[in-house]
Amino acid sequence: MMPSSLRRGFHGLAVAGALMLSACGGVGDGIEPVTSALLPLGGIEGAASTKAYTCLNTSVQLVVTFSNGARGDFSSRAVWSSSNPAVAKVSNADLPVPGQEGSFYGYGVVVPAAPGTTTITAKYLDFNSSIQVVVADPTNVRIIPAEADVAVGALSDLALSADLDGITSAVDALATWSFVTANDAVATIASTTGLITGVAEGGPLSAKASIPGCTAAAFNNVTAPVNVSPLNSLTLTKEFTDRSQLLVGTTERITATGTLVNGKTQDLSGQVTFTSSDSASLLFLTGSLRNLAFAAKAATSPVQLKASYSYTISDGDSTTTDPTSTPVDSNELPITPVDGTLTKVTVSPVTSDIAPGATLALKATGEYTTTATIPTQDITRHVTWTSADTSLVTVQNNGGVVNPLAGVAQASSTAEAGKTVVITAANTNATTQTSATSTLTIQPATSP
Repeated sequence: MMPSSLRRGFHGLAVAGALMLSACGGVGDGIEPVTSALLPLGGIEGAASTKAYTCLNTSVQLVVTFSNGARGDFSSRAVWSSSNPAVAKVSNADLPVPGQEGSFYGYGVVVPAAPGTTTITAKYLDFNSSIQVVVADPTNVRIIPAEADVAVGALSDLALSADLDGITSAVDALATWSFVTANDAVATIASTTGLITGVAEGGPLSAKASIPGCTAAAFNNVTAPVNVSPLNSLTLTKEFTDRSQLLVGTTERITATGTLVNGKTQDLSGQVTFTSSDSASLLFLTGSLRNLAFAAKAATSPVQLKASYSYTISDGDSTTTDPTSTPVDSNELPITPVDGTLTKVTVSPVTSDIAPGATLALKATGEYTTTATIPTQDITRHVTWTSADTSLVTVQNNGGVVNPLAGVAQASSTAEAGKTVVITAANTNATTQTSATSTLTIQPATSP
């Protein structure tokens, strides 16, 4: 099942963070609006143009600046218009939300309909602010995974992705899910999340993703086959396949792969129960990170890891183990925790290019003084990541817990080409702080 942290929907209905209006004294105190500008979602205030995509709503905010320097979001006080409604409409809180009776999009929400160009204008008092919106069709709209094989009683998560200006983006936020021909005796699918529950052997069922009110060809007939089959066996594999040891204070991802009776496989890592023969030396983290084994202290002999899977029953509100099912146990996987002292951190890549809006996975490796056969360890999850300029590039951190996305850098969609940003990875738990850097260079963005 895909971790929820990886499901980053295209938040087309989200409005850019509202600017706080500071006290401006009110009418009669000589305070008056002096300028207005439009701020597109994810864009630059006052930009001449912005991009949008059919069936993926976006928004534009009206920012008004006053003579005392105060600024505020005046989107709801403006009258919005589109020069070409056939390409994109803009809401004055009057465009109905498809499938939601009595609901309307907010002020400044742009609803793209067809490829082309339109000008969105916001009129407030004597101010008229405009921005050109270039609408294109998304390409390569697809369901991930392209085919889902689900164990009886297990869950599997579907996601909807599309290529937007060459960047693969999740567009789950607006999608609704269904089976072309429903068969609740075989599997169910959650309409808002695409979460499949396998009920009994059968299929294929055809899972379908759609966006209410969308007639664009790119989103038509986006389906994926779903098969449900009993679990035949369960196999554990290690993240670091080249070693049998794990340095104390670090983690290793353990994957539980189920082989189904139909011969297909499913990652069941988040749906099995892990056990350790020596939980004082090697334990599993809980919650959504439960498939990370943590070396707590050195062990004199290998610690045996094991996992077990049991069918579950869901009543729509909660999930419980089916008492009539026979658990499927995995192989035993040996790992030996060993002591070590961190002496050096390296980051890869040392230098790299990154496009506006794109992401890049960075890796931190630690070198240790240790008796371990291999004196290095991937410590990407165990360093503190910082960006020298978060307005250009941000980087995921551990946030006090072991974050599986740590070290993933993302450039702002408005990042300026030619700028460089230094990303630092530091281990502050070492006796002497050990760190290393990577330099990212922003590449030019494609003009709308």
